Order: sequence, then structure tokens, then C-alpha cells
Amino acid sequence: MHSKHALKWLAILTLIAITLSAVVLTSTTTATQGATDLKDKADSLFTLLEKANVTVTEVFRQLEAKDIAVPQTSLEQRDQALILADEAQSLIQAGNYSEAESKIIQALQKLKEALKIVYTTIPEQPTETETALERTAQLKSSINRYYEQMQRIENLTCFAAAVGYNTTALEGKIQNIKALLDKASSNVDQKRFEAASVNLADAKALIDSLVNALNNIAANLKIQRLQTYIAQTEVRLATIKETATSLLNTASLVAVNNAETSLNNAKEYLEKQQINETLSELANSRASEEEAVEYLKPTASSSSLTSSSRPNAVQAP
Repeated sequence: MHSKHALKWLAILTLIAITLSAVVLTSTTTATQGATDLKDKADSLFTLLEKANVTVTEVFRQLEAKDIAVPQTSLEQRDQALILADEAQSLIQAGNYSEAESKIIQALQKLKEALKIVYTTIPEQPTETETALERTAQLKSSINRYYEQMQRIENLTCFAAAVGYNTTALEGKIQNIKALLDKASSNVDQKRFEAASVNLADAKALIDSLVNALNNIAANLKIQRLQTYIAQTEVRLATIKETATSLLNTASLVAVNNAETSLNNAKEYLEKQQINETLSELANSRASEEEAVEYLKPTASSSSLTSSSRPNAVQAP
């Protein structure tokens, strides 16, 4: 049995024992209610109280051992029970058994309340279905996160290709990663969680190598080279915007405006010499630029647009 589940059963059984034993003892009557009978009853109740306190203390100990904080209100109820127990013991010694019995019953009720409070803090053992749902959610979240990261990596790879880098090896890794992510998603759907975890670990290793490669490309790019590329892009975007405006192509205009926004962001990052951020914004700008050109294809008959929108390759230094 799961340890937390067993602990919860211990609390339940103690509650039952306290309730039933107290009821039996307090309802027991004899033909003659002599002093001996009252003393025996009080002693029996006090013994029950001592045993209940031992069990409650053990429940608290086990909670603390499992790093589960015992609620302050539960501790306070137990402390009040101990005070009542001391008073009951003094009353028994003084021969005041009826009053002692009342104090003991109150103490038992305090211990019972302490356990009821604890009961609500002990987590239930998750069912197999709950565990599977939680695992599925975790893995799906990781898969989605990697897909989002891959989109950014693809954009940067396209940009690297546009400025003259040979990205064949990078593109091959991208396809391998996508295949691994697809496989991981399929394994999760079939509840093969360990296999999916292996797929994700392999994908992460490839993603890390891709990021390192792109970081090396970023380190090799000179600021002057990026400034040249930005200037060329501004010319291309101006041409595309002019054509989109003349054709009243709203979709293309929206895309080219997005490209200009990303390009301006890139210029700001470049001024601060934040190369990775610059590259990311340039990749976003290029993606929007290509989208703007795509919207113009059905209406633009001139081949001048295609040639003007094609980025001039900037050779690596």
C-alpha cells in the first residue's frame, strides 16, 4: 500500500477507534453506580485517552517524516487535549471521577478533531488513470515547447542560408528532430511514456547541437555585415510595399509592415551589439517578407518584384 495512503488509513482507523470506544465506555451502566465502578470507568477512559494520544503523536511523526507539515490548528487541538488530560488525571487522584470522565471525553474530542484536520492534509494516492494523465500532460508540454523552439531555429537557419552559410547539415538535423518529436507524440498517445521520454532526450541533444552551431554563426557575423543586410532588406521591403499599395493588397501590406517592425527591432538590437537577438528579429522579418511576396503572386505579373524581393547573398567573411 502506498505510504501516504496507509497513513490516511491510520488516521481513519484511529478516528473510528476513538469514537466507538468512547461511546461504549460512556454508555456502559451497572446496576449500582458505586465509587469502584466510577473509578474503573474513569481509569478505562483515561487509558483510551493515553492510547489515542500515542496514535495521534505517531501520525504527526509520520507526517513530518514525509515532509508534510502538520496543520497548526491540529497541533493546537492536541495541546488542548493534553491540558484536559492533566486536569482529568488530577481529578481521578482526588476521587472526582464524574468530573474526570467529562474532562477525558472533552480531551478525546480534541484528539478526534486534530485527526480530522490532519486527514484533509494527507494527499490521496493517485490512481493509475490520474498518473497517466499527469504524465501525458507533462510530456505533451515538453513536445510543444520543443516544436516552438524548432520554429525559431528554422527561422534562424533560413536566415543563415540567406546570408551565405551552408546550412545543409543544419537542415538535416531539423528534419531528424521533427521526426523524433512526431514519434514522441505518437508514443505518448499510446501511453508508451518511457519511449517518449527517450525520444525527447534524443531530440534535446540534437536541438542543443543546433543551437551551438547557430551561436557559432552568430559569433562569426560582423556588425558591418549585418548592417549591409539590413540596408538591403529595407530596399526590398520598400519595393514590396510600393507594389502592394498600388494593388491595394491589404494582406501583403500587413505582412510587409510586420517585416518592417521586426527589421526596426533588429536595428535596435544591433546598436546594442546583441547579435543573437538581432538575428532572431531578422529571421522574423524575412519570414514576414516572404509572406508579403506570397500574397502578391496571384496579382503581380511582373518578374521585377521577384528579382527585387530576392535578398542579395552576403558572403561570409
